[in-house]
Amino acid sequence: MKAALRSCAITLLLVLSGSAAAQQAALDPSAEMQKQFAEAYNKGDLDAMAGHFTEDAMRVTPSGIFKGRDAIRRGFQDALKLGLHDYSVKRVSSRTDGKFIFNIGEWRAKVGEQPLHGYYTAILVQGDGLPRIMEETVAVAAP
Repeated sequence: MKAALRSCAITLLLVLSGSAAAQQAALDPSAEMQKQFAEAYNKGDLDAMAGHFTEDAMRVTPSGIFKGRDAIRRGFQDALKLGLHDYSVKRVSSRTDGKFIFNIGEWRAKVGEQPLHGYYTAILVQGDGLPRIMEETVAVAAP
């Protein structure tokens, strides 16, 4: 009888911990925002891409410094004109401090069939809905 109870308790703990992990992933608004941004990028949806940034966001890239959502949108437009596609991002680390989320990670894309990759840091601000990027720095990895 004790063995059966122990087995039931272990099973219940495994189910609850698996459920908690699934809920944790579902509750990560930063990951959801990154997923939606990558989808928008690969569709070439400039408005959706820019919409993931705050109105006064700043973005530093190898192409320059972009201040404000409109400038960031134009920067993405130039990147898409170059033929950048198959964009994906992998967050390496994330931490939250109050309403801010600090992310670092890697990105990958292609120009034609030429693969590119690099790294990023992003500061996101939480508000209503998904967090928005208020500051991002993007670097291209050395060959």
